[in-house]
Amino acid sequence: MKRFTLMTLVALMMMAFAATAMAAQPVNCQAPKVQSFDFLLDYSGSMMQPHKHLAENKFKLAKLVLHFVNERIPELGYTGSIHTFATNREVLKPMTYDRATFGKAFASLKRTYEVFNRLTPMGDGIAHWTQRLYSGMAAPAAVIIVSDGESNRGMDPLAAAQAAMAANPSLTFHIISLADTHAGQMTLDSIANLRPGYSVSVRAENMLDHEEVVDKFVIDIFCTQGKIVLRSIQFALDSAEINAESAAILDEVANILRSRNAGVQIDGHTCSLGSDAYNQRLSERRAASVKSYLTGKGIPASNMTTRGYGEQRPKFDNSTEEGRRLNRRAELDFR
Repeated sequence: MKRFTLMTLVALMMMAFAATAMAAQPVNCQAPKVQSFDFLLDYSGSMMQPHKHLAENKFKLAKLVLHFVNERIPELGYTGSIHTFATNREVLKPMTYDRATFGKAFASLKRTYEVFNRLTPMGDGIAHWTQRLYSGMAAPAAVIIVSDGESNRGMDPLAAAQAAMAANPSLTFHIISLADTHAGQMTLDSIANLRPGYSVSVRAENMLDHEEVVDKFVIDIFCTQGKIVLRSIQFALDSAEINAESAAILDEVANILRSRNAGVQIDGHTCSLGSDAYNQRLSERRAASVKSYLTGKGIPASNMTTRGYGEQRPKFDNSTEEGRRLNRRAELDFR
């Protein structure tokens, strides 16, 4: 269903922040997919210029998109915040997500008219907030970058994003793109591709033109609709051991299970290396390992069942090293 046309964008911007104008219901979620998130908004000079294809100021478009995204986010107890880069500024410090508070914070963002001599250190901005926030965000964690992808000073944005994920393995970067150059979009795509299959990347014009794109964006980042894929629970080759990084994620899963008081099915999977029979046994051991860890965190064993699929259900390309790594996984399905 088409919601907006570019001819009406200016009028919608005048209406978007009215108290009741164009109000929408939050999406329906069964449980939170993340425990913490941050909106990282590009405040550079290029964002203060007109979008080359949409004939409207990119910063205004960003605010409009954020307004509609905020309308859809359900209040499920996660911790959220808002920051900017170029310049680095804390707009809203980490707090339990509240739609009204976030809406006011987005509305308070002011467009500047300084364009010339304002370079864009995107990588430096990511590194700045990694040191001050991202490295310690509760797992699973999401950072939503809202940017045109332009970067012409300082640290490489891809390297900065990689360092952030190394500091917090539960972290996933998501993208709202206002890129109007090939180079800008390539920069944003390179960050999204750090976690293929998990990172959500969408162009702002598609969000403005179709309400279902906004809904899907919110659901994919914030909502569990039944099955939880333990995105940061990857096992080493030929191993069912829960390492320290995985343990941090499972601690958060245990909190969710306690809060929901529900049963859970744990499914183990492997990559394609090894025989079918061996991989079947390994997948069963991985599921049992997750169950054992959660039992140790107070989840009743009677509430959990396990199942191994071996290499039968790959989600990623087993012909690549990265695909095989991601296929060595466990999944939870709430009952």
